[in-house]
Amino acid sequence: MVTKKNVGKYGGRQVVAYTISEGDTEVEVWDLGARINAIRLSGTDIALGFNSPEGYFESDCYVGATIGRTANRIAGGRAVIAGKPYFLPCNEGKNHLHGGFLGFDKRFFTAQVIPDGVVMTIVSEDGDMGYPGKLTMHVTFSLVGSELRILYAAVSDRDTLWAPTCHAYFNLDGESSGSCGGNVLTLNADKYTPVDDELIPTGESADVGGTRFDFRSPKPVGAEGGYDHNYILSSGAPAAVVSSQKTGISMEVYTDMPCMQLYTGGMLHAAHGKHGAYGAGDGFCLEPQFMPNAVNLKGFEVPVLENGEAANHYIAYKFTRRA
Repeated sequence: MVTKKNVGKYGGRQVVAYTISEGDTEVEVWDLGARINAIRLSGTDIALGFNSPEGYFESDCYVGATIGRTANRIAGGRAVIAGKPYFLPCNEGKNHLHGGFLGFDKRFFTAQVIPDGVVMTIVSEDGDMGYPGKLTMHVTFSLVGSELRILYAAVSDRDTLWAPTCHAYFNLDGESSGSCGGNVLTLNADKYTPVDDELIPTGESADVGGTRFDFRSPKPVGAEGGYDHNYILSSGAPAAVVSSQKTGISMEVYTDMPCMQLYTGGMLHAAHGKHGAYGAGDGFCLEPQFMPNAVNLKGFEVPVLENGEAANHYIAYKFTRRA
């Protein structure tokens, strides 16, 4: 079942929230940014979010948003696509981040209700934030039992970069419970990618063994400091598992994308969350993605969407709750 309600205005336009319900699971998605604003499991909300559009832009932390055209950082905003150089706006110091100053997180999507969810569509014109090609992207949010499935589908009329992700912030203890550091994480990755002081990958891949980056066995996400790092996913599924001893909630993450950004919310700040302020470390992100800055590195797959090619990626979150 899908219901909808108005949740305020942004830029003079009404923002609409769509709530997808299946049994004891509810997922609330807004058409502004195609963002997840809530995930409620038997009444426990595990996704950070806001009661009004203003909260998202006061925080400027991409909370819940669909990211595009390209997730993560591109060094210097430089990209060579089909042999031609392009320069993308640098909205984080000297680098391009999450699609630029007006990425998809700040755009309205057109919504279409389907039996088990909602399809959000955006058209990004040729030259939008420096990217070539007119790109049309559909993001389908659906609930199958207690599994939230997100399907991304896109086509462009010129070769372009396309690497979407979901920037939901989770806290399985409950979104208003404070630090997420006690949530226990297992991450199916033998390697991570070291970064420079601007969080740009150096182009190396390093073994996680014997380092604080090793989550191959379960450990609290806050046990050894903060993270904003890319992992190269190993074969096999799920890509990640997170659990809370407090609520008994577990989440498995599945994806077809090759990498995962683990971000433990070190820069998170929001004065007006759904039930009070959010601070650093109150939520974590697991963002399936392609290698950040792959377009400027050797040895990593570059997420080029070719002219006329129809491409798809998916993320799935499977939730369970211990009785």
